[in-house]
Amino acid sequence: MDKLKNTLSVIDAVVPPGSKVVYLDIPLHLNVGDLLIYKGTEQFFKERNYQVLARRTDKTSMKWLSENRNLPKDVILLMHGGGNFGDLYGHHQRLREAVVERFPHHKIVYMPQTVHFKDKSKMLQSAQIIRQHTNLTIFCRDERSKKILEEHFCKDVRLCPDMAHALWNVFPKQSANDIKRDTLWMIRKDIEETKVDGLPGMPGPDGYEDWEDICTEQDRAKTRVYLNFERINRTLSTRLFDTPQKWSDYTDTLVNRVNSYFMSHDTVVTSRMHGHILCCLLGVKTKLLDNSYGKNSGYYASWTKDVPDCELITL
Repeated sequence: MDKLKNTLSVIDAVVPPGSKVVYLDIPLHLNVGDLLIYKGTEQFFKERNYQVLARRTDKTSMKWLSENRNLPKDVILLMHGGGNFGDLYGHHQRLREAVVERFPHHKIVYMPQTVHFKDKSKMLQSAQIIRQHTNLTIFCRDERSKKILEEHFCKDVRLCPDMAHALWNVFPKQSANDIKRDTLWMIRKDIEETKVDGLPGMPGPDGYEDWEDICTEQDRAKTRVYLNFERINRTLSTRLFDTPQKWSDYTDTLVNRVNSYFMSHDTVVTSRMHGHILCCLLGVKTKLLDNSYGKNSGYYASWTKDVPDCELITL
């Protein structure tokens, strides 16, 4: 885990410590995996002394693009990393395309991504836009994504672990006294749902959880408040609410609660990549299942196969 955190330094050659940056596409939703990427990215910024001139969530980043066409040339635009590069989550891909179209003369960096397109024609359409930019670097989390990006999207593609690894030695580590339960079955229930038929010991659907189940009604109510803040911000000529700061403060509390919940289990069996990465950060035993298109197995092979108490389960 020390090595994985240190490997994030590959970003330094592209975004040197002390750089002036804008951070776009911050996740304003309750996928805790995306929040771990967000927290890790902010930790990385802190350790590198970046000058963050603006932060915008995924709800107001597009408006920021339209209002800031005269950005100083030494500012680097950073796009939030994760697993939504492709056609499963169209809003985020359109934002990546808009950034390169509206800032053709700025350095742009897509933080570590996993790539997946169901429709090749949509991939080629997106690539036609993105590859026009001459000062773009894309970091990616696995070899399969790197091959796709180099062939279609960008000349400067570099392998890098997920940004959540910046949280190593920031979070607490599990102790024997933390363990109150046996196994947490954390299985995806969304568009990347995992087939789990035939897994020994697997409970029925009522016996496993996803991020939505771990989050509370209070979390959902708070999120609606911040979403409303961003709706108001989109309609005004000036920003009324500093949503990213308020959201950062609240999600610190949320992530700490999730950490405690994970550490209360002896083992976590999960098809969530960041369920697996969180276990690595906390020192919890983890058994990783693949998602619907191979993202998890690709990440495991590239980065976490040598982390203690980690296992990839193939069905």
